[in-house]
Amino acid sequence: MEIEVKYAVPSEETVSDILTDSFWDELAEGEALETVPLRAIYYDTEDRALRKLRITLRVRSEGSTAFATIKWGGTSKGAVHEREEVNVPVPIEKASEIPDMSLFAETPVGNVLKEAAAASPLVPLMVMQFTRSRRRIRYQGNVLELAVDRGDIVTPCGTSPILEMELEHYAGPDPLAVLELGEIAAERYGLELEPRSKYSRGLALLQKAEERTETAKEDAE
Repeated sequence: MEIEVKYAVPSEETVSDILTDSFWDELAEGEALETVPLRAIYYDTEDRALRKLRITLRVRSEGSTAFATIKWGGTSKGAVHEREEVNVPVPIEKASEIPDMSLFAETPVGNVLKEAAAASPLVPLMVMQFTRSRRRIRYQGNVLELAVDRGDIVTPCGTSPILEMELEHYAGPDPLAVLELGEIAAERYGLELEPRSKYSRGLALLQKAEERTETAKEDAE
């Protein structure tokens, strides 16, 4: 289960304020701040079968490692996102290839994925390229990850910048500790809640392009 809270970061100056603030040093879980390059490719069938089933499929490389990931179900309340998630390691040299659905055969949605992919080919929808600066912290008996992402969502229909802060719950008795600490951070740095996932923002770009295409077709008739 993935439980995280997201905030839009207004500027690079604010990014620097977050990453250099001793406030986080006092909560650190013993790991230094780490910055890694990430590249994620998101897939769906040509008829968007996975989107209709509320399933997200991606392959993401993180430095020298790569994972195929599915997310499904869950809820989004304000900036708190909660979804089921399964990550499966894949060879780094296959990080740009369409994933084999047999990787997820043992998951609760394995059969649904297999049927959807069999009915219509998987195609890449968008690529996300960004750097993530992250560290583990401890807050009220919970282990969380603080992450700041900077980069771009790239689709065939346009791009959208990524500049956001996330707090994700990893362990501990209270998953909603991410929201309490997030509210402290929001007030400290002047952050705004970000209710949209990166993927939903990419889908919005694609949808706008599809709507423009439909309008053009109607005007031509």
